[in-house]
Amino acid sequence: MSELTLKLIIILIPGAISTIIYGKLILHKDWSSFKFVLYSILFGTFSYFILQLIINISNQCLCFEIPDLSLWESITDSSNIPYLEVLFSSFISIITPFFVAYIQNRKVINYIGQRLGISNKYGEENLFSMFLNEKEVEWIYLRDIKNNLTYHGWVKSFSESETISEIRLCDVTVYEYKSSDELYEVKEIYLSLNKHEIKIELANIIDSEKN
Repeated sequence: MSELTLKLIIILIPGAISTIIYGKLILHKDWSSFKFVLYSILFGTFSYFILQLIINISNQCLCFEIPDLSLWESITDSSNIPYLEVLFSSFISIITPFFVAYIQNRKVINYIGQRLGISNKYGEENLFSMFLNEKEVEWIYLRDIKNNLTYHGWVKSFSESETISEIRLCDVTVYEYKSSDELYEVKEIYLSLNKHEIKIELANIIDSEKN
């Protein structure tokens, strides 16, 4: 490994921190190595930009002047690694993904696009996640057609892969699918099912209160 490569890896530490935190705050499929590196570069650049902005504002308010970041001028100089700049940017990189994740999870960009008539796209996630993320979705009927079962309960958590839908339900009543006969009740259940063999329906509030 060359000294320049080592320097670039160290410089990307703030971006990697942001990307890891951001990945834990949003719903997403597995990222490729290229996408992870791309996000690290973008988050890292943003963190250094914010640090430079803080320096510029501080220089306007303080009696002494703080030097500008040396990173911009010495990025190809393998002998000069700005450890302090990486450290301070790393602190910023811990905060940044929370704001970006808020924008992503609240669909702020999509909302603006819809209001301006530019796009009708809701967001990046699939319809499974979109449906279960709706505010009015709490109590549901999950119908496992293959196993002839229906689960009635409220959604605690969920996730999805290419072929499997995972969901965690609480205060669950289990019925036979075809006859709707009640079989048993359970406080909580985790289900991992083939996404092509289930149906999910929004339960009426009256039905939920009866159960």
